[in-house]
Order: sequence, then structure tokens, then C-alpha cells
Amino acid sequence: MRSFNRRNFLKSSIGAAVVTALNRKKSIGANDKIILGIMGVGGRGRGLIGHLCKRSDIRIKYICDADTRRYGPAAESVMEDHGYKPKFDQDFRNVLADPEVDAIINATSDRWHALGTIMACQAGKDVYVEKPLSLSIWDGRKMVEAARKYKRIVQVGIQTRSGPAIDNAAEYIRSGKLGDVYLARVYNMMLHNPGQKTEETPVPDGLDYDLWCGPSPMLPYRPGRWWQGLWDFYSGAIPGDLAHQMDVVRYLIGKTYPDTVSHSGGVFNLRDGREQPDTQMATYEFGDLTLLSQSALWTPYMHKIPGAIRDADGFPNWPFTSTKVEICGTKGLMDFGSHGGGWQVYVAKSASTGGNWRQSGQENEIIAQEYSRQGTDNNIENFISCMRSREIPKADVEEAHLSTLLCHVANISYRVGNRKLKFDGKTETFVNDAEANKYLKAKYREPWVVLEKV
Repeated sequence: MRSFNRRNFLKSSIGAAVVTALNRKKSIGANDKIILGIMGVGGRGRGLIGHLCKRSDIRIKYICDADTRRYGPAAESVMEDHGYKPKFDQDFRNVLADPEVDAIINATSDRWHALGTIMACQAGKDVYVEKPLSLSIWDGRKMVEAARKYKRIVQVGIQTRSGPAIDNAAEYIRSGKLGDVYLARVYNMMLHNPGQKTEETPVPDGLDYDLWCGPSPMLPYRPGRWWQGLWDFYSGAIPGDLAHQMDVVRYLIGKTYPDTVSHSGGVFNLRDGREQPDTQMATYEFGDLTLLSQSALWTPYMHKIPGAIRDADGFPNWPFTSTKVEICGTKGLMDFGSHGGGWQVYVAKSASTGGNWRQSGQENEIIAQEYSRQGTDNNIENFISCMRSREIPKADVEEAHLSTLLCHVANISYRVGNRKLKFDGKTETFVNDAEANKYLKAKYREPWVVLEKV
């Protein structure tokens, strides 16, 4: 594949078509079908195709992946549900050049989220991009800038924000029924196996390895997921799911930037050569509210919310729920489940009748609750609706940026020796800390770089 240069790209026939698409800025009528290109059809990409194919108001025109071997399984899903075979293109730039395409579904790995989204915005496409949003704080801010500059709808796969129960939970807290909130806790307790470092082999036929690596270093090819655990490829196995819970807690407590962050933990169990911690305890200070984030990758007794509860009227076993958020108020405690699971509020039994805590013993009671459902379909519905109305979507790129930033600053605290860091939200930099600030921006490989001016 020829090397990529944005200036030459814009002079090329593909680039000219992108400019045409950008200048065209067609409006989408209420009865028009949304024309989509899917960028990245690994596990999550195929999952999103399944959700999209439930809809009759979209048409998947392109399936795009650097690995041609992924086309067949992805195309089969579209054939089965919609009865046509989408086009395949290995290079997403060709999809961006098609003026008929309204939006890109970016379900690539972390390293392609920022540049892929920015280029799509520049080409006049709306974007649905998966989490975690970015490889770095700087990249995430550039994604926000691109969305605003080119007036694009950029929705992010932090779908619990679009779930049916979160608004009522937030209103319960904001109404004062939980009392004053000084403490919130976020959990991301998983069980991962050690990574397997496979042997170097020739690049398989059908894989454009340069395009697959993209902004990350073009290391010798190995089969498998050897790249997970490396900073240049991945934001980390913990942020990979913690991004959801961080977004939930931000929504519930109404906070943006932390004043400080401090990390404790490291690689204690999965000693497989990874650069990123398998144990991460992070403390954030937001004025008089403290947020505690507890994550580990070696806890077999913690469990994600079962599918039977995610989409039904039920609540998880909270003490052993691996993806929960706790909001601690002076009047009660709220448990909230990410990915469905609903929410419940507990108070000391005597507290509900005005009693003293010393009289309550160990008995609690539930005084408020709501069942929930998973939010992916709602998130996609909101995306499609906002493409037509041009309103800011619920899981907007800037909200995702602020939530993912919490994951990034904890990682940076770890990378500088588990030091407590002061953060300036106005500049999105650390205060008087050159060592920490050098990690604000990912190291991208030429020519796949995010430029200062998007």
C-alpha cells in the first residue's frame, strides 16, 4: 500500500471526492435511509452489525477491514437480515471518498479511534466510534475539535448513558434524596488469562499489516492479541471496560475534571510482559467529593451482570458484581449496574423512620429502585435521530472524552511511579509536572498521525 500523506491525499482523486462529500453536506430527510460504512469488523464490529441490522432505516453499503478474512462472517450477517451483500474495501479512505456514505461506524481497536474519527469528520461523515475513545488525552480533545469544526455528529459506544434507567437515577441524586454525596466508588473487577506471546511469522495473505498497525509501531507480525498490554497499541485491559463505569459515575455525580489523581497498583499477577497494570486502585479528588476506582484482572469471584438480568426485570448480586458504581450519600447508598442491572437505594432501617444510626444495627432496607436494560439499541437510535436533527447526541464525543480522561490520568500516575498528580482541567495538563505531561499525547507512527490542526 502506498504511504499516506494528507496533502497528497487531498490532491488525489479520492481526496477530491472527500472534499466534494464535505462540501455537499447533504441533509437527511425523515424517510431517507442512512447509508453506513463499517470500519473494523472484529468481535465488536460484528456485534454492532447485528444491532444495526435490526433497523429498516439504514443500509450498510461498505464493510471495511484491513484483514480481508473478516469480510465473509460480517457480510453474512447483513445478507441474513437485509438480503443484500455489502461492498468490501480494505482501505477505509475509499469509503470516506464515497459521497453517498452518511456515517462511519468505527469499531476498530483503540489505536485507530482518533485518526479514523477525525478523518471521517473531515470527509463530512458522522461517526459512531467505540470506546475507549482514544489512546491519549490529547487525541481525545482533537476528536472533539474535529466534531465541532466540521459540525459532525460523533456518538461513542458508552451505551449505558443511553440506557433507560440512568436519567431517573441521576435525578434521584440531584434531588437530594440521597443526601450530600462525598464519596463514589467504581468497580472493574475481572478475570483475565495471561497473554500468550506467539512466535513471529510472515504476514498472512489478505492482511494489510501496515494499515492494520496504523498509528502504532509496525512491529514484527505475530498471530493473536500480543499487542494488548502495550501502551502504543492499547489504552489497557482495565480502561477497555472501566470507560463504561467512569462514564456512568460522571453522569450520576455531575463532575468533569478531577483536581488530583493518585494511583496504586501494578503488574502483580499477570506477569506476561505487559506494560499496563493488572491491579489499579485510583483516587480522584473533586473538591469535597472523592472518587475511588478499584480494578483488577485476577478476581474470579467477581462477575459481570448476567445476560438474563441485563435485559429483564432483575437486579444483580451487588457485592460480587464486577461492573458496578456506588454513590454514597449522607442519607443512603445507591448501587448502579453498568450494562443493565438497574439501580437500588439502601438506607439503614431506622433511618427511613427518622431513627438514630446507633439503633439501626446491621439492617438495611431498599427505599427506591428501577430495573434497566442494555443501552446499545438506544444509543444507536439516538445516533440516527441526531443525524437527522443535528442535535448533540447523548453519548457525545466530548462526554466520552471527559470520562476516558479519568482512565488516562490514572494510567499516567502509574507510569510516573504512582505519584499523586494535580490536574488543570482548563488546559487538560498536569500542573508543573513535565514528566507526567509527556504522556498526554500518544506516539503515532508516520504517516498515520493526528495533526495539531484538525
